[in-house]
Amino acid sequence: MALSHDWYGRDWKILRSQLCKLCLNHAGPLLDGFSGTGGLDLDSFFAAVEKDISDRISMDELGLWQHCLPLLVRREWLVKELEKDRQALAGNKASASKGISPDQALARKLCLFFERNRRLHVADELGVSEHQVKTWERLDRISRRLCQDRVGNRCVEEHFTELADYIRCHHGHDRNLPRRTPTIRGYFFRFSDDCVEHIEDRENSIDTLSLQQARELLTGVGMIELVRCLQNLEQKELEIIDMEFGLGMTKIQYLSRQQYLRDRKMTRSEFAPLKKRAVQQLRHCLETGLAARQGRYV
Repeated sequence: MALSHDWYGRDWKILRSQLCKLCLNHAGPLLDGFSGTGGLDLDSFFAAVEKDISDRISMDELGLWQHCLPLLVRREWLVKELEKDRQALAGNKASASKGISPDQALARKLCLFFERNRRLHVADELGVSEHQVKTWERLDRISRRLCQDRVGNRCVEEHFTELADYIRCHHGHDRNLPRRTPTIRGYFFRFSDDCVEHIEDRENSIDTLSLQQARELLTGVGMIELVRCLQNLEQKELEIIDMEFGLGMTKIQYLSRQQYLRDRKMTRSEFAPLKKRAVQQLRHCLETGLAARQGRYV
């Protein structure tokens, strides 16, 4: 998972542990609220946590804390989970073997909350589903076990085939794991740091899907008709088509989709339906023009 410092990948447990400890430093007022009957003041709790993190970012040489802020969103799930465990958080519930302190109960819920948000954040950043992130993490663990006595790049065809054979043999009934070599190869090229050097400028290149779409859209299309259809698009749709297919039709200077999304403060999941609509609009215009030409000359 090629994200900065790999904090959402191999170093995730370090980040999660530090974030939970920081949250517990500010948990007093929140835990006090569980003993009453009123609602939970999560806003004040997270405001204190966010301020603490922001104060640490400028002095953080490792770059750890800047990766914590994206994990504090989507709080509706946490509210429901805290309400379900209100008794333990108030200190009135014990496990079968020993008492659970309110701090321990809160830490468990926070760990689950951050784990969920991490996967959703990674999925948004990479334009994949949360399920694909979970699948990759399982695949990655199996891969590392198989390679633990070997040194070298895992991004080789022999390892993809080895993984496929191992999964078919030992996880044959697990439909959540890929078992075909091409599918496993796709996961590695999408997620693995070992494969970065095998992808020429991955962040700034137009992906294979966009190239295939461009071929399908523009085959047999004249420049005059293409320009006419592009001019019929709304400005936002025109920018998206221009950026995705590198047509050079607008004044925008985005070198990559990532830069475009960052400037627009947009996630990949928010971008996907906009791109789909823009491509559909362009396709409809080009197909209409083609049908008209065929009718004119038949």
